[in-house]
Amino acid sequence: MFHRLIRSLELYDGLRMPVKVGREELLLIHEDGQTWLVQRRCPHADFPLDRCTVSGNQLRCPGHGMEFSLRSGQCLTANYRLDQYRIAYDGPWLGVEA
Repeated sequence: MFHRLIRSLELYDGLRMPVKVGREELLLIHEDGQTWLVQRRCPHADFPLDRCTVSGNQLRCPGHGMEFSLRSGQCLTANYRLDQYRIAYDGPWLGVEA
């Protein structure tokens, strides 16, 4: 089932949009023309990533500064992995299949 999240025209750099799909808490991020959908809480200490910073393809947790690759989800300094979700499109809508 397709779950609508946002229209593509509503995306802007710096967007950090928490969304809930079923029981999953996710975070939609848009930065430098790229969009990612990841788990909302840091796998290291369960800190909310709503205020994360993104530089290039790296996400930095605002809680403890852990950095994750947005390409692989892998933490760059420890053995943690950020769950990533594939973005689906339906006309002007971005969403996720669940």
